Amino acid sequence: MHRALQVCIAHQQSALAILHQYLQDQRHLGPEPPSPGQTTRNRFKAACSTREPAPSSTSSRRRTLLQVARESKLTRLIGLTSELLYLEQNSLSQLQEPHFQLDCKLSAELRNLCNRMATRADCLQLDADLKAIERCLIDIVHQLTISLSSTSSESHPHAVDVLKRLSNKFLDV
Repeated sequence: MHRALQVCIAHQQSALAILHQYLQDQRHLGPEPPSPGQTTRNRFKAACSTREPAPSSTSSRRRTLLQVARESKLTRLIGLTSELLYLEQNSLSQLQEPHFQLDCKLSAELRNLCNRMATRADCLQLDADLKAIERCLIDIVHQLTISLSSTSSESHPHAVDVLKRLSNKFLDV
């Protein structure tokens, strides 16, 4: 397998693991009950900050529409990252001529974005982080598509078609 492809896959696997863990953590956190004197601003800050897992009595907590939308977007980004990894591991690694150009900076940036999002103490930047992760994934798919399209080989058209289908899925995110 092409060395640059191995490095990209490793970065993306790390990013995917971080996204999975972040989603799992978000699903298991419960809302902190507001204290009588707590203001709306303080409640928002408390709801976004890192908290302990909720007791089982709050497992049926109500989530806001924003929380549901964020979880949905995160789930779709996880799915797209998984599809990209599957393509790279099973199609691109099998190509006879690994002459396509790969820049591992995008995959490293993806991993760093996911790590930064997961380590934030508040969720004020969460939407911007999700958008940056989506943009980075789009750039990776675009880079692979251009690189494979510029290389003449009989085995590349299938991979290019799969990348184009994956690229179209970003329109739904």
